[in-house]
Amino acid sequence: METIRRLPVFAILLLVVLTSACSDLNSNETINEPDLMKIGEFTDNDVTVIAYTDRPLEVGYNDIWFEVHEDGAPIENLHFHFNTMMDMEHHSHASPYGEPGHHRDDEYNLYHGWAIFTMPSGDMGTWELQLTIHDQAHTGFEANGIIEIDVEPSNRVKTFMTEDESRYVLTLVGPKAPSVGMNELIVALHKRESMMNFPPVLNANMEFEPWMPSMDHGSSNNVSPVHEENGFYIGQVNFNMTGDWELRFDLEIDGVEIDQQAFEIDF
Repeated sequence: METIRRLPVFAILLLVVLTSACSDLNSNETINEPDLMKIGEFTDNDVTVIAYTDRPLEVGYNDIWFEVHEDGAPIENLHFHFNTMMDMEHHSHASPYGEPGHHRDDEYNLYHGWAIFTMPSGDMGTWELQLTIHDQAHTGFEANGIIEIDVEPSNRVKTFMTEDESRYVLTLVGPKAPSVGMNELIVALHKRESMMNFPPVLNANMEFEPWMPSMDHGSSNNVSPVHEENGFYIGQVNFNMTGDWELRFDLEIDGVEIDQQAFEIDF
């Protein structure tokens, strides 16, 4: 009799364990809730796309992450067609961008891309992200949508035209939070071939000098940026004190000077 009385208790415990296991399996199929800022979303063909960033969008380089799911279940192995667009009163134009890869990143388990905005949102126009997303084999779904965004002003982009009327976009990507000592210096250079096309410049030479106008001196041990990949150039900048600094660049392509530009930093 004692054995018979214990059986229902064991069955109940087994049911609880199995239910808990099933709940864990289902939780793995729900979408990620990242510690990021949500900037917009859309739903098309029962597929929802959510865009995130790690700080308010501003003129310059911005990381953007995307979640893609259907009824709460994340979708894997995707192909993105991604573009930025500024709608103005009489015309529209794009800006440099990087499309997300086919797979989720290791940091947030999201699809990571980036965009360089060349002007702020405001009276002159509004920015939006344009996306088309489908499976890599082009055999399943396709989702199309637009996410309207706000872009704040900053001094991290220089657009200029050379003597031969070529137009370029120079972007100070890093350091994002400068500090006293050695900092990684990252700049990006793109050429505006049309209002919609901004290919990266892969063969520029950049001579670089930091200068402190208020103290009338620079610093030592700096490393001019060299091309790393996809139009991004990496070097080192040494800030030997806090205050107002200028990052001065002499830009050459194929041995011909195309321009001189300076970014102002105060920290």
